[in-house]
Amino acid sequence: MHNPQLLPPNLPVPQDDGAARHLLGQALPAVELPGTDGAIHDLSRLSGRHVLFFYPRTGVPGQPPNRGFHGEDWDDIPGARGCTPQNCAFRDDHAAFAALGVTVWGVSTQTTQHQEEFRQRNHVPFHALSDQHLHLVRALNLPTFEFPVESGGPNTLIKRMGWFVEDARIQHVWYPVFPPNQHATVVLAWLRQHLGR
Repeated sequence: MHNPQLLPPNLPVPQDDGAARHLLGQALPAVELPGTDGAIHDLSRLSGRHVLFFYPRTGVPGQPPNRGFHGEDWDDIPGARGCTPQNCAFRDDHAAFAALGVTVWGVSTQTTQHQEEFRQRNHVPFHALSDQHLHLVRALNLPTFEFPVESGGPNTLIKRMGWFVEDARIQHVWYPVFPPNQHATVVLAWLRQHLGR
């Protein structure tokens, strides 16, 4: 049975294709994204310190994803598998981020309803932002790939990455991210070093 909580061995490792190099130092655009907190968030007004981590899509236990447009398996796409472990790692370290004064957001192109169902089922304390209509993807030319999703959003999925944002400007970029279940640990270590706490 497909279990999105687990990472199978020998997953292909994503390589840096340079698709996120232009993001460092960028000001967040005036793009409004709905959040699972019920609010609409204008990213250009995001004050304070935030970590935004991006993931392609969270799966549902017992429901394996479709095959790709060319018959490829989800696990064979470098960097695709691991959205649930990535989210749960940020969940488990949430108090450490809060202690640093950093707000955590998950971001995907899935609908807010899909994100909220996942958040409730996995007891995730932070909120997610939905780029279902690809406004942020297009505004900042984010790295994406195409995959036929079953439901809950478009076929355009954001490649896994992370940003440290301070007062609506991207100060650091993690890309590519692998393994996904260690992303929170890597981000925390960087924050502790650079925030002096």
